[in-house]
Amino acid sequence: GEEMGGSDESDIDDDAMEGLSPEELKRLDPKKHARAQHNALERRRRDNIKDMYSNLGRTVTDTSTERASRAQILRRAIESIEEKQSECRRKEAELAAIEAENAELERRCRELIEKRKAEMDLRGAAGTPVTSAFVAPPASN
Repeated sequence: GEEMGGSDESDIDDDAMEGLSPEELKRLDPKKHARAQHNALERRRRDNIKDMYSNLGRTVTDTSTERASRAQILRRAIESIEEKQSECRRKEAELAAIEAENAELERRCRELIEKRKAEMDLRGAAGTPVTSAFVAPPASN
């Protein structure tokens, strides 16, 4: 097939085509209209990629330095992602350790509560009001 950027056999002057609306251009020269549409789409695609690189560059590079190349921006983005992943793994390990410590403390609290309840039940059964966990034996004179 014929390439989009190749020459065509149009009798219409390119300069005369510039002022035409897309509809007029489509009617007068469908090939030029298709090429113009393709060029416009490609320009928007390149502009979009350029904007994304700019946004990524602002996110991952030091703004005080000179303009970074696309390779530098990508390298720094990879480093930043790897740093965040490593930080996430550290935080997950820290969270797991805290959760384990919390579970142990909760277990000990339940154990102490059960022990206290058992002591209260024993004291209640003996009919002896006790205010502390330790009961001193009666003093002998």
